[in-house]
Amino acid sequence: MKLDIGLKLAVVTCCLLLGTAQATSFDCAKASTPVEHAICESPQLSRLDEQINSLYVQALDRVADKTALRQEQRDWLKQRNTCTTTDCLVGVMSARVQEQMAANPPKVAPAPKPVTPAPAPVPQQKIAVDRSVPSVSTSPAPAVSSPPVAPVGVAPTNNTSTKDPHELLPLKLAGLAVLLLLIAAVWLHHRGSMTIYQDYTDALWTSLTPAIGIGSYFALAFFEVPKNYAVIAALVITGLMALQVIIQTYRSNGVSLYFLLALFAKVGLLLIYFLMMALILAGGSRNQREARRKRGWMIACTSIFVFFSGWICRHRHFSSINDYMAGRV
Repeated sequence: MKLDIGLKLAVVTCCLLLGTAQATSFDCAKASTPVEHAICESPQLSRLDEQINSLYVQALDRVADKTALRQEQRDWLKQRNTCTTTDCLVGVMSARVQEQMAANPPKVAPAPKPVTPAPAPVPQQKIAVDRSVPSVSTSPAPAVSSPPVAPVGVAPTNNTSTKDPHELLPLKLAGLAVLLLLIAAVWLHHRGSMTIYQDYTDALWTSLTPAIGIGSYFALAFFEVPKNYAVIAALVITGLMALQVIIQTYRSNGVSLYFLLALFAKVGLLLIYFLMMALILAGGSRNQREARRKRGWMIACTSIFVFFSGWICRHRHFSSINDYMAGRV
């Protein structure tokens, strides 16, 4: 008899332990952090963890941008793992449940429409009518809506908004001014009055400055570096490379108006190139034919930019990085 009672207690204990291990989104047998151990040991935290995991799986089936949702879940897990007390875990996990339910409310089936019983037939009764008095209808006359009348001396206005044809005029004038300044800078460079690029190394360094800055941000983001640190690192790299461009432009032109014009020409050429690439990529690609056509335009624009940058170099050769950094051409 005692043996049967011991077996029953062992079975019940095993069931309880299995229920606790399966009530969470991870295997409690593999729990390695204090937070995971606390979730496995607390029934309340286990229920919250299971509810968070269930809502997360449901949200993955609904949303289109699954990558952003996975990143959001990873960021929240990092915030959860900073808790050191059970009260902190309860608060953070309860807030996460409310946030998930607000972002993806559960689908509720529409309630069936109530069936209204048909009204019982009313027996018709003959009503005596006094024909000596004319009948007057007491039902209100339908209201007739009259169009609003504009005040005297005020022309009627049309609610449909019309786009001003001169709205983009300042932008067009600014683009024309930038283009004329670039043409003037190239002409002065050709005359020898100023220098835009000393050699191929100067042109390559200037052209790669924004590309390396953007590429470093995406590389750090790929290795899951926090966004704030990735942005700071990319800005530092871009700033250091841009500082070398400014120093090299100063060495080539000195402190003068030509220095500012040469620096403007370098920045203007890069802006025009990136603007053309943005216009080509705008709108996406509806089919493979359009995607091939856009790739062709991108290759053509890049080739024109590279050949033009090489054409305006003062010296047609590459100098070493050490000579470029030291200003020896």
